[in-house]
Amino acid sequence: MNANQKRHLKIAYGTYGMPDEEIRAAIPRLSKIGYEGLEICVGEAYPTAPQKLSKEKRSEMRTIVSDLDLEIPSLMLLSRVLTADPREYQQQLDAFRAAAELANDLAVSNKIPVLTTTLGGGTLTWKKDREALADRVAEVGELIAKAGTRFAVEPHVGSILEHPDHAVWLIQRINSPSVRLNFDISHFAVAGYPLNDTVAKLAPLAIHTHVKDGRMVAGKVQWLLPGEGDFDYTAYLQAMAKADWRGCITVEISGMIFSKPNYDPWRAAEFSWKTLSAARKEARI
Repeated sequence: MNANQKRHLKIAYGTYGMPDEEIRAAIPRLSKIGYEGLEICVGEAYPTAPQKLSKEKRSEMRTIVSDLDLEIPSLMLLSRVLTADPREYQQQLDAFRAAAELANDLAVSNKIPVLTTTLGGGTLTWKKDREALADRVAEVGELIAKAGTRFAVEPHVGSILEHPDHAVWLIQRINSPSVRLNFDISHFAVAGYPLNDTVAKLAPLAIHTHVKDGRMVAGKVQWLLPGEGDFDYTAYLQAMAKADWRGCITVEISGMIFSKPNYDPWRAAEFSWKTLSAARKEARI
């Protein structure tokens, strides 16, 4: 690839793994490491929560991102869309509205970030609750669409939405261009689903991605930095390219990792970049 060619597959970093970093200082540092995109976590406790970012701060962020030739593919919410509590659900909808407004304010070159989240609802079951799941996700997706962006739902190991075929069913059942997948391959890898088949099924239904390493230990998931486990990122990137994926591959650092007392967010960012950039080079993408 020569200097004048634009990559179809960029490597991005999620600030979920940087809960205490000041974003305007973090953006240039992540760019210097090599990252080409940023997923901004907008959880309530984060410095990038919508209520903590004035119009002036939003404009400054957008200018920094634009000047560094980066993109913001998504904003990550920490929500429980499937809550049974009507008051909490209304709070979730208000959070999505605020995030959608922020997404519009942070758009660079008219590319509005999508909104990503897992769904919650750990007591729900697929057979009994899938129609209610589809109705709730469709309702949130419609709200987000009216606010000018799209909803990326993340399947998650151990949740109601954990099987590749269930994810396909949900997107087909809702049948809206505003509701697609946030495709985190790690949740399928730790469950043992075949890489190529899973990518072929789900990449065409996705508008954003996450990657990280993980393994099962005594029946429980242990999340790792990309490159600390056995996941084959070269094969994954080749499969994504074969599926004609043109977006970012976004590193997600699990709370299981960043909650440890010796956690260093910049070591995690640098280690993850080395893993993904080496795999991309080997994949010749």
